Amino acid sequence: MEVGSLNSAAFSPRPQQTGEERSAALAESRRQANAEQQQRAAEAQTRASDRLAEVREAVARVLGANTRLSIARTSAFDFVYRAIDVDTGEVINEWPQAVFVDLIRGVREDVRTDVDAGALLDRVA
Repeated sequence: MEVGSLNSAAFSPRPQQTGEERSAALAESRRQANAEQQQRAAEAQTRASDRLAEVREAVARVLGANTRLSIARTSAFDFVYRAIDVDTGEVINEWPQAVFVDLIRGVREDVRTDVDAGALLDRVA
């Protein structure tokens, strides 16, 4: 076999694309990239929505029934969290920021476990 015949076969010129074909190929590539980006954005939004639902459920469990959350600033960098009875306005419970955050984290793990086990149903807010 000749070396010249190998080289000519490997480096044979490819047919040139026309401008319209190239434009169509680029447009299709952009559409596909855009669709993938939209899919990733939708998945990220779903994950964020799920996390927010978990946090809301955890806060509801910590506060208890018939209460609302009040957050007050105690200093430049500190906050106090209060569970206030909706009917009477009485402070039911009060937590410093660090304690409340730790409490929510723990309850949030319980919420995840309940959701995974199918024990938590959606409810109308």
